[in-house]
Amino acid sequence: MLAILPVNAYYDAVFHGKFTGSFLSFYLGPYFTQFFPFTLNFSATYLANSNQGIYLWYLFWLYLFSSITIPLFKWLAKDSSRKRLSGLYGACSGRGGLLLLAIPLIIVNIAAVPPYFIFPSGYGGWKLPPYLMLFILGYVMTCNPQFEDSLEKNRKISLVLGMILSIIIVVVAAASGGTAPSTGLDRSYIIVSTLWALNGWCWVTAILGYGRKHLSFNNKFLQVSNELVLPFYILHQAIIVAVSFYVVQLNLIVIEKYLIIVLTSFPIIAGLLYPVSKVNFLRFLFGMRNKQTLEMKR
Repeated sequence: MLAILPVNAYYDAVFHGKFTGSFLSFYLGPYFTQFFPFTLNFSATYLANSNQGIYLWYLFWLYLFSSITIPLFKWLAKDSSRKRLSGLYGACSGRGGLLLLAIPLIIVNIAAVPPYFIFPSGYGGWKLPPYLMLFILGYVMTCNPQFEDSLEKNRKISLVLGMILSIIIVVVAAASGGTAPSTGLDRSYIIVSTLWALNGWCWVTAILGYGRKHLSFNNKFLQVSNELVLPFYILHQAIIVAVSFYVVQLNLIVIEKYLIIVLTSFPIIAGLLYPVSKVNFLRFLFGMRNKQTLEMKR
C-alpha cells in the first residue's frame, strides 16, 4: 500500500488523464486522498464491488481467510477429527469421488446472492465466499494422503468434465449476450452458479492431479523459485504497468510492444528479487522466512 501500489496507481491515473505531474507530487498529494487503492466505504455491497489493493486484493483476503480459519484448521489437525472425516476420505478415493467436495463449493456459490455479491465479481471472475470455501477444502485435502492419490486417480475425469463444462458455459454466455444473472435465487442464477463452481473445481483438481503425476520432483532451481513466488507476485504488475506506460506510446505494432514489455519487465523484476532474497528485513516484508531459519529447516 505504501511502496508498491503507488507506482501502479500513478501510471494508471496519468494514462487515463486523471493526474498530471511527477510521481513524488502524486505520492505526497492525491494518492492518499483520491487514488488510495483500498476503499473504506463499508456499504451493504462492500464485498461485491469494492477493490482492496488493485491486484493485491488476493493477499488481503488470503490474510483474513488464514486468520479466521485458524480454529477450524487446528480442529482438523487433531487425530480425533481425522478419524471423524475418515468416511469422507474413503468416499472421495474412488473415481469421480472428488466431485463430492464440489458440493459445498456449489452451495456457497449459490448462497452468495446479489446484490451483496455480484456474479461474476471483480475478484478474478469469482464471488468472494467461494474463495474461502476453496481455501478450506484445500486444507481438508492436505489432512490425509488419500486425497493425493485421489487427485491423481481423478485427473482425467476432472479434465474431461472441466472441458465440457467450459464449453457449456461459453455457449450459455453467448446465448445470454455475455451477461450473468444478477438477481435473486431464480432458476438461471442457480444453474449458472452451479456450472461455474463445478467447472472451477474440476479444473483445480485436474491441474493438481496432473501436477502430482508429472511434476513430483524437486531441484535447487525449483526450491529458489518456489520461495520467490510471493515476492514476484507482489512486484510483477507494478513493474509491468510502469514499463507498459512508456512502451504503448511507441509507434510499433502490438506484437513488438508486447515483446518489449515482456523482455524488459522480467529482468527488472528478477533484478529486484535478488536483494529481496538476500536481506532478511526485505525477506520479512515480502513474506519470506529468515534465511537462518530456512537453512535450519532444510
